[in-house]
Amino acid sequence: MSIQQIRKSVLIAAGLLALGVAGLLAGRLSAGAMPGEGHRISAARMFRRMSEELDLSDDQKTRIKGVLKSHSTEIETHMKALSDARRALHQAALSGAPDESVIRTAAQSLGWVQGDGALLFAKIRAEVDPILTDDQRGKLRQLRERAKGRADSAIKSFEAFLESKS
Repeated sequence: MSIQQIRKSVLIAAGLLALGVAGLLAGRLSAGAMPGEGHRISAARMFRRMSEELDLSDDQKTRIKGVLKSHSTEIETHMKALSDARRALHQAALSGAPDESVIRTAAQSLGWVQGDGALLFAKIRAEVDPILTDDQRGKLRQLRERAKGRADSAIKSFEAFLESKS
């Protein structure tokens, strides 16, 4: 598997988690392109955008945020693990003398973390899906298609989002 393929897989998995975090309305944790220097992704902004795109009622927003809060520890733990695994792979790939076994081990570890994230996303999605209407689920499928390839999220903005009143 090439670094390009690994990178693409990482971006897709991170994106899936982002939408899960943003209300599964989300499917991916980042609602934009890769963040630049000093740019932060706001979970509150992602949730607001997804809420508007799906035309969620106030009750739906409250219920979905409740689902996210119930999984906040798992989500934050996964986000940290994903960040650490990505960093380890990046470090392995950038080391002075490339060691194939170290790089492959780091890539396999990242794959396991991505798998854990996919399972978490599926669990959250199963709780959020019944809150949505058929029309909203259709819109969500369209949004997922548009969001392919987007990635990364900020743990602090997620924490702030969970603590906010909106």
